[in-house]
Amino acid sequence: MSEGLSKILPIVLYVLLGISAILGVLFYVGTVDTELLITWCYVLMGLATASAIIFPILAMTKDPKAAKSALIGVGALAIVFGISYALAGDEMTPKYAKFISTPEESKLVSTGLVAFYILAAGAIVATISSAFMKIFK
Repeated sequence: MSEGLSKILPIVLYVLLGISAILGVLFYVGTVDTELLITWCYVLMGLATASAIIFPILAMTKDPKAAKSALIGVGALAIVFGISYALAGDEMTPKYAKFISTPEESKLVSTGLVAFYILAAGAIVATISSAFMKIFK
């Protein structure tokens, strides 16, 4: 991170924290309505999203080797979601109809569940294999 940016970011963070605290107190007192707080949350979410996208891209341009490993991870995650989508079902039962309105939505929910199961199993296998590797080293 550049010298100027490392000096500016803490100041920006404290300003955002201060505005959030003031809005929270004003809401508690009753002078600020809910719509302003929701709008402020959208602003904060937009800033967080932008920084979550921009800063990793800047870091990747500075270190291409790290970018390669990050892109491999993103590719592996895309493969997991592709497999999950292929395995997901789109059935609609009366029990699902309370929460999900179309078969496409059911397929997306099922995709998320299958992806979770695959990633959870991978995490468990990685944890157990790491423990065995430490034992035999």
